This record gives sequence, C-alpha cells and structure tokens, in this order.
Amino acid sequence: MRKILLVLIVAAFAGSLFLDQRASAADETKIVTGKLESVQKVMGKPPKWLYAIITVVADSGEKTVVYVPKAATVTDVSGKDMTEGGKKLGAIFLKKGQRVEVNYVTGTLTVKSQNEGLAIRCLD
Repeated sequence: MRKILLVLIVAAFAGSLFLDQRASAADETKIVTGKLESVQKVMGKPPKWLYAIITVVADSGEKTVVYVPKAATVTDVSGKDMTEGGKKLGAIFLKKGQRVEVNYVTGTLTVKSQNEGLAIRCLD
C-alpha cells in the first residue's frame, strides 16, 4: 500500500513539472515584423468591435495570423496610442500593406494554437 502511495505522489509531482513547463512555453512573447496582408474586424452584439484578426507576412515570407483583442496596445508611427487608452480597438485603424511590428503570445486564448496580440507598432 505504501509503495502505491509513493508511486502516486511521484507521478503527481512529475505531472506538475510537465504542466509548469508547458504553461511557461505558452507565455513566451514572440515578435513578427512585416507587412499586413489582411485586417479582419470581428463584431459582436450589441454592435461593438470585439477583436481583429490580422495576417502579417514577415520579410522571410512566413505568414502569421494574430488575434488582436481590445486590450492590445496599438501605436502609430509617431508613438500615439490608437486605442485611446483602451477605449477603442486600435487594430481597426490598421490598413493592408502597412509595415508593422507585432508582439504576441501563443496558446492563451480558448484555442491553444491561436496567437494573441499584445502590442502592435506601425513602422510606416
């Protein structure tokens, strides 16, 4: 009986280490710099912007799709906050073809493979 209890405790400890490593990997901030290929605004009810979905094509040609919530910081070339202090979804002011730098994390939304934007800075 004691051996079984010891095995269960060791298994629980090993499992907690695995989960901690997985959570920290999801929290890594990544940066992509490139041109906006598309900006899709997603509206909820009552009519208000919930989030935007942007596709950024990096200089290497790699495409990255990022979900941009209202909480994300969006700044223009001069550094002006386009969200007006979090009152607006700044991503709706982005335009196709703009060069941007996007800071994002992967796996924080309901779907583990989605990228969530933290900050977007317009470069032109």
